[in-house]
Amino acid sequence: MTIATPIRRKVSTAALSRLSWPVPAGVATLAVNGYPMAYVERGAGETVVLVHGSLSDYRYWTPQMSPPPPGFRFVAVSLRHFHPEPWNGKGEDFSVQGHAEDVVAFIEHLEVGPVHLVAWSRGGSVALGATKSRPDLVRKLVLMEPVISSLLPQPEAGRPDLALARLKAAAVYYKNGDIEGGLQYFVDDLNGAGAWQRRTQEQRQLARDNAWTLVRQVTDSDAVTPDDLREMRIPVLLVGGEKGPQYLAQTMDAAQQYLPSASRVTISNAGHRMNLDNPVEFNRVVVDFLSK
Repeated sequence: MTIATPIRRKVSTAALSRLSWPVPAGVATLAVNGYPMAYVERGAGETVVLVHGSLSDYRYWTPQMSPPPPGFRFVAVSLRHFHPEPWNGKGEDFSVQGHAEDVVAFIEHLEVGPVHLVAWSRGGSVALGATKSRPDLVRKLVLMEPVISSLLPQPEAGRPDLALARLKAAAVYYKNGDIEGGLQYFVDDLNGAGAWQRRTQEQRQLARDNAWTLVRQVTDSDAVTPDDLREMRIPVLLVGGEKGPQYLAQTMDAAQQYLPSASRVTISNAGHRMNLDNPVEFNRVVVDFLSK
């Protein structure tokens, strides 16, 4: 992916001096809450910040960055402890709320006023947390099958939380030294048997590079409640994949009830990773929404 030369900004040299991992060519860093957040940017115009989900990073948005639509500047971030940091899963500073606070600080440092936020999966919860904290920084919000556990009915007594059970089962593979097996289990259980093998080598490597961020999500908690959603007044677009997981479709059903300004679209012939499965339709839908 060809990346335009990043804009030079003042950053904390103290924070950057702690950077102990290599940053790929064309990738910039910005000191955010004491952490060097990596990002890439393309295009010019209204700023759109892209927030990835599980097992991914700024590279997840390649189909949207190559190139971005005219009139928009796309900025794809890597959240704390995601690639390019080679994280080993240790430390206490990994949470949805912490990532939301980082996104807020990142937007503030951009110094461009309110931005559009486009967020996928777990990143949807992060983006909602950022919007709850600083609604003045967000113009419009696109949520792609967001993971918001608080919107779903609690499991009946004795029945497991299936999303949490999936993470815990993957963690058992990790504990036994089989990280590849844990990744395959998680991807196949979420998307259907054979999903891991159907991914390209590049897509599987993306997950490997962020492997330890997956099992740390066992302790995740939502950054917003249904009442928080009722208070949001910015335009929101909910985007689903025609073949996406059923529990995430149910999450969006609930979100649509709580978010007073939400509209909803479904990307045809696409699963949970709708921006990768059908980028032409996804890009058109998002640009139409952001341009209104």
